[in-house]
Amino acid sequence: MRIRFCTFAPAAAIAGGHSDLASLRYRALLPAAALRAAGHDAAVLGLEQWAAPDAALRDADAVILAQPKEGALLQPAQVQAIGALGATIGRRLIVDVCDLKLGDDFLSHIRQQRGAELAAGCAGFYPALLGRAGRIVAASATLAQQLRAYLPDADLRMIGDVVEVAPAPVRFAPGETLKLLWFGFFGAHATAMHRFCAEDLPALAAQRPVQLTLLCEPLGTALLDGLRSKAAPAQIAASPWSVPALQQALATCDAVVLPFEHDNALVRGKSANRALQALQAGRAVFAHPLDSYRELAPYVAISDSLPQALLDACDNPAAVIARTTAGQAHVAAHYSPAAIAQLWLAAAAALP
Repeated sequence: MRIRFCTFAPAAAIAGGHSDLASLRYRALLPAAALRAAGHDAAVLGLEQWAAPDAALRDADAVILAQPKEGALLQPAQVQAIGALGATIGRRLIVDVCDLKLGDDFLSHIRQQRGAELAAGCAGFYPALLGRAGRIVAASATLAQQLRAYLPDADLRMIGDVVEVAPAPVRFAPGETLKLLWFGFFGAHATAMHRFCAEDLPALAAQRPVQLTLLCEPLGTALLDGLRSKAAPAQIAASPWSVPALQQALATCDAVVLPFEHDNALVRGKSANRALQALQAGRAVFAHPLDSYRELAPYVAISDSLPQALLDACDNPAAVIARTTAGQAHVAAHYSPAAIAQLWLAAAAALP
């Protein structure tokens, strides 16, 4: 099949088949590479490539468009290109949705953060874009359910994120100091992480020494000092994210912690990609009860109290190892590049 993934990244930023943006790797670059390995004609296009008037998309069996961020509405050329793409492709257009951008909660958030004019634009743009698609793909089953509430007649499928880290032996054997890892884009989880550092880390450190490593974008001295002050006597270290750095951090940590604002409707449907990466690397995962993590409940410690879940785990490491081992097998079976590529292939092949 001839499949084109259309992104909003500059072509030069993805020319080498890599991007620092997780969504580009998990939902375009890695699936496209796996499709090519299976003998299909799959390519990832930068914005200027598919938005050009002579873009060769008419012969594609399916065109997968990453749902644009709201900032795209401030770029008239991008809005025009999206409209032209829909007119050219028709029902062969698949819109890939990673975040809920419908409903009052989302519009209220945009209104507060970026103003009433952009919120009004979003209120019309996203329903129109999704209504034009021949199919909508959601990054989690919870997100698909949320979308269904607004688009009851839409053709909806769920395709998760690809795992990119290499598998490693399962291990859970904390020493005197419990070594925890958090990775991701800190800015998107700031509220949850500030609360975790101010409340959970001190509570845990009162029971045993603990160190948290943050693998993320540069945080700045003031922010990092503030987190350390809140977390004391727990220790916090921070390092820049990269795929090799993530692989190394996973190899040396005892467990991965994933705090969330789990009562926030805009967060509930988030992909479980970070838990998937951790399980693939053989590391135990401790997460707040996010709806989209339900599938992983047999393999991940899901709790409102992460300190208590971690202390319980340290008392019963054999159960943690068994749970993580089963999770690693589940991830390998369902979230490898080859497995996810087959889901994209099925979505593209069955277009109306």
